[in-house]
Amino acid sequence: MVTFLPKGCITLEEHTTLLSLGDESPFYTEIWKTFPNVRQALLDKHDRRLVDMDTGHVSFQILSQLPGIGNENPDGCRASNDELAGIVQNNPTRFGGFAALAMAYPDEAAQELERAVTQLGLLGAMIDNHLPDMSHYDSEKYWAVFETAERLDVPIYIHPAPASKQAMAERFQGNYTDIVATGLSTGAWGWHENLGLHVVKLYAAGLFKQFPNLKLIIGHMGEMIPMMIDRIDRLKFFKKEGLGSFSEVWEKNIWVTTSGIFSVRTLEMLLKVTPLGHILYSVDTPFERSETGWEFIERIKKSGILTDSELEDFVYGNAKKLLKIAEIT
Repeated sequence: MVTFLPKGCITLEEHTTLLSLGDESPFYTEIWKTFPNVRQALLDKHDRRLVDMDTGHVSFQILSQLPGIGNENPDGCRASNDELAGIVQNNPTRFGGFAALAMAYPDEAAQELERAVTQLGLLGAMIDNHLPDMSHYDSEKYWAVFETAERLDVPIYIHPAPASKQAMAERFQGNYTDIVATGLSTGAWGWHENLGLHVVKLYAAGLFKQFPNLKLIIGHMGEMIPMMIDRIDRLKFFKKEGLGSFSEVWEKNIWVTTSGIFSVRTLEMLLKVTPLGHILYSVDTPFERSETGWEFIERIKKSGILTDSELEDFVYGNAKKLLKIAEIT
């Protein structure tokens, strides 16, 4: 029985495979062994996807290319953004899109972001957390992308990316199977701690002082950062460099989705350190089902930690405002 039905529901971390970039890499060859049905679901942009959305009461989904592919392929990213724009145009009442960017070529990536937003109508970009060699974007050579995003007033969603072979060998492989090592390097630990580190490095490098109105989105209930915010602010290392409060950056520049983590108690922790207006519902399609996400919404409703009005902002209003989406009917 549905006990809560908002006027709309928007999800933001919802993947698809765009044929211009595909889904082939050593990492995904192994992933498809663990998720044998996901590969086909990623290719579906209509029938199966819409059924999943309707079952989970998702009215509008922001599509993005499967992560970990395209960082070194500017032509492929341009073609995939054209492909994505066509999917959105074919069903504009149900889909929006985040552009793919080849971050190994930051100047070209910035130009492509501009084109994707101003000409194709995409709503921002989803970028990998690091390049194949594990490089983050704290170097100013990457900041043209962030400058463009701030100027266009669109968000950049930073998504976890597969670890390099060297990182796998040095940090995650051990006295267990390779399947377990893959879990440790991805959703069980490595993805989240590395992305959390990246965001703090961007703060430490002065990105948010340079671009004070930049909007970043991160997923998975904050990528381990929420429990560290107060400690980061208390440490003298950052104070001596005049970086300002990390809490202020967190509350002004960072939006957080719940993608793939359907835990009420984790949401309670996130709410203690994050403005409700910066918390966004997401599912992580097709690695998770929209129906599973809606069961989470029902548990939140039952818990009473959010009023109906706050719950509606969480599943609809906050994303609508951030992405400047027209009223969903």
